[in-house]
Amino acid sequence: MPNIFNYSFWNSKKLLVLSAVSSIIYVVLRSETFMRLYVPYGDERSFLEAFKNIKTNGFLAEWMNGSISPSFYIISYPFALWFENPLYGFRLVSLICTILTLILLYNFAKNKLKLKGVFLYSSLILILNFLGYRIFWQGINDDFLHLLIVYSVLLLYNIKKLKKTKHIALLGIVIGIIIGTRISAFIVLPGYIFFFYKDFKTAFKVGILALLVGVALHAPSLFANKTLSDVNKDPKNGLTWAQLNYVSQIYIYEGKIPEHSRLHWDELQSYIDINGSEHLPKTFIESITFNWSYSIKEFFNDLWFSIHSIFFIFFGLGIFVILAFSFYMLKKGKDLKEHLVFTKSFFLFFWCYTFLLCFVVLTSLEIRWYTAFIFLGILFFHQLLNNLRLFNLKIKPEILINTNLILLLCYQAKFILTDSNLLSDVLRKLAPNVF
Repeated sequence: MPNIFNYSFWNSKKLLVLSAVSSIIYVVLRSETFMRLYVPYGDERSFLEAFKNIKTNGFLAEWMNGSISPSFYIISYPFALWFENPLYGFRLVSLICTILTLILLYNFAKNKLKLKGVFLYSSLILILNFLGYRIFWQGINDDFLHLLIVYSVLLLYNIKKLKKTKHIALLGIVIGIIIGTRISAFIVLPGYIFFFYKDFKTAFKVGILALLVGVALHAPSLFANKTLSDVNKDPKNGLTWAQLNYVSQIYIYEGKIPEHSRLHWDELQSYIDINGSEHLPKTFIESITFNWSYSIKEFFNDLWFSIHSIFFIFFGLGIFVILAFSFYMLKKGKDLKEHLVFTKSFFLFFWCYTFLLCFVVLTSLEIRWYTAFIFLGILFFHQLLNNLRLFNLKIKPEILINTNLILLLCYQAKFILTDSNLLSDVLRKLAPNVF
């Protein structure tokens, strides 16, 4: 039996190869289980409904009505027209966005962050693992939005680290397109300020251009209805997501449903039939300010859930590296080495988004909302592994990486061998007493 504290064991290429093979199998099997889901799935119904309204009333009319995602539909509408079922067009756009995101991440890791060897391969394996956890081709605007966020961070790196000032205008346009993608994307925007500390001139240029592009994308709905445009995901019976989330939180506190879950729409209707709706918020903003004690309590619940049930799963032990660096940069941020200044800005961006998301979401946090930040967080924490001594983590980075990979193998093995999927279903038929 090999000595697990032996340096050569922890650098074993076999563990990397095994983790890569396991991750590929995991992604394939997870994807197959996603394909079993009913179609359309989740928010795809709302995007198809918006497409149906466009076909009936015209693109401009629905844009003026404020019922589409401007950026996403400008890109995806031509694709949707190519297929008899427009959902395939939306899914194709999402798949293309995912592929482009992976290309950008690989280029950024290898050529900008200079990740090499075990650091590069480990980061790619963790990205692949995360990819298998969500429907990366779902026909909604998530993958489009997270492609834009990833691209914006790469542009920021070029501007701040490589002094490519010609990318300032492009960054402003990209952030403007983010503004035009969906209203909830506004919680992404405050975090960009951390990249422009003591650089008001660049921040002003980017901000003005982003505002112009964002307003242009929302202009038809602003002029016609004085509202921003977004896909309406509320059902047609007058109920709203704000009501659903609020009542769900009441039920969670009363122990009637599990934490980080929601009621069904018919359960909400039953609640309103009995109790009325006068005491419920109707809009997204109202749901935050309606009951501050709920909002504050749920902020801490969601923050803890994000750290132990999302970040730990996808960063593994890397979350402790991120936390150690985050505390260090708050304490001694001014003394950071030059090559870690941008990393500091990213993690301030990361935590700003996390805190805002935890504050505005009253019930179930969805992993897909963190996509871009998990992708980029994986790369940046691998960059930090070469600087562990800086913030008093006395452990060899290779040991941390390989421990992470072993944890990953155990996690994936559970799904591959025991959860319902194509392989485990066959194994249960062949050896029911074992599986």
